[in-house]
Amino acid sequence: MTSCRLLLLAIAAVVLGACGGGSPAPATGDGADARPTASASVAGISARALLEQALTEARAWQPDAELVAVSTSFAAGPRHTFWFYDVQSPSQGRCTRIRALENGTIENVGTGGACVLMQPLSGEFIDSPEAWRTARAAGLIPGGPMQFALRYQRDAALPAPQACWLLSSDADRDAATGATRSWCVDPASGQFVARLSGKERSAAAP
Repeated sequence: MTSCRLLLLAIAAVVLGACGGGSPAPATGDGADARPTASASVAGISARALLEQALTEARAWQPDAELVAVSTSFAAGPRHTFWFYDVQSPSQGRCTRIRALENGTIENVGTGGACVLMQPLSGEFIDSPEAWRTARAAGLIPGGPMQFALRYQRDAALPAPQACWLLSSDADRDAATGATRSWCVDPASGQFVARLSGKERSAAAP
């Protein structure tokens, strides 16, 4: 009788193991070099998802490369299939553009030509989903594909030029003037700053 009971227990253990009743297999690797998987094609990637890889590519172009802008367009939300990272070399007076795709591909797609140097951005900026949530809370209502841009901005609604996460869609275009009234979110604090006027601030303004 004891031997029959042991046999039944052994059979039950095998069945449970086959049905997933055992411990899950350990994960391999630490994920440091992971690339977006097929699931990313649905959700896309955020602005910071491949930032470090993009900056590495930029420094391969010029060791003193500085980030001056981050952008994407025709997005459904704060994650998209691609992001652009515009960089400049102060020593060379040249600029280029790095493109990051959701599949992990990083490419220098700019010309590397001469350019007007701009105020560089800090690499410590809030990610696009946080900027999206802040702008939505402030009143942004998407009206078609979204445009996202992080850069220094001059506008009559701002007391001085400052770094802004700029979010806008066709619904933010002023039909009378053609100006786009983007929503500015502070990339450092994550706070809403202002709905821009779409008009450049006069140099004579206080």
